Amino acid sequence: MGFKELMSVIDKERKLYIQMHRPPDPDCLACASVMSDMLTSVGFEPGIVYTGVISKPETVELINNLGIKLIRLDTDTNKHLVQKEDQVIVVDCQKENSNVAPLPAEYIACIDHHPELIANEYKYADIRPDFGACSSMIYEYALDIDYQLSPVQAALLIYGIRIDTDDLSRRKYLMDVDIFAALYKIANLEILSNIGRNAIRPEDISTTIVAYENLTIKNNIAYSFAGDDKAKESLAELADKLISLADISFVVVYSKCFNGFNFSVRSQTFTLNAGKIAKNAFARANGDGGGHKYMAGGLVPKVAFMDLHGNKAVMEHVITLIEEAIVEVSQEEE
Repeated sequence: MGFKELMSVIDKERKLYIQMHRPPDPDCLACASVMSDMLTSVGFEPGIVYTGVISKPETVELINNLGIKLIRLDTDTNKHLVQKEDQVIVVDCQKENSNVAPLPAEYIACIDHHPELIANEYKYADIRPDFGACSSMIYEYALDIDYQLSPVQAALLIYGIRIDTDDLSRRKYLMDVDIFAALYKIANLEILSNIGRNAIRPEDISTTIVAYENLTIKNNIAYSFAGDDKAKESLAELADKLISLADISFVVVYSKCFNGFNFSVRSQTFTLNAGKIAKNAFARANGDGGGHKYMAGGLVPKVAFMDLHGNKAVMEHVITLIEEAIVEVSQEEE
């Protein structure tokens, strides 16, 4: 696996797009941006595409300050931009994931660090869950062709690694630590020091208050309803906060959205695999989910909760789904 092999599956005569998941986080953004630069350096002209609203202040700051060119597809201008004859590379995600908008083009390649949940055929696939961040994988692609990363590109990749590994504390993947150190030597540290300043929004505070007011703890698992129409980034941040509560080993945070309920899941014990539990739990409600051992997410359609009235009834159903999934996953691993 490497950049040379990736180039071999790209047709220079067809339009090429790099697709990010919805909404793109700093790791996904860094991967798409640096990979686009690398492909441009060898004669390709990729466009970076995404759908949904990018609302997290740090991510918006990165895009604006660094001048990263992105194409939002769910607009009147761009909704028909990608055509059947085009080709797509997905980074930090996989085709048919719930957070990846389906495109009519051919998915020729996938570069991702999440476990494979749905078997897909690509001309080139590099899926390695042993990495804590996809940005670490992109660094290896740069090494493969002796591509000299700029201080700005190195800073982007470092920030991606920091976010996806919670400053290398979420789980100490040795490869990510080594790559972080290598990038740190060449990165523009001023960019890193400025990212995230004044990033707390008033709505983040109100969402946190709602989440704590709706907190339920059962068997050392924290469940929380964060309210309606909360961005996935907000749910992830809340889950990261709640996992730090005393005597809590597993966290499930959810919010009502236009087509159902979004979930963010965290674990800090090897006995509870967040990715497998999320996948099994949400599948029981005709939804889908998954992720890593320590962090995962998912979406459950509205129909799964149609007969339930009130937040309490929904919470009880969520608890049942998670508890049944924990038992099921435990039996599968015996």
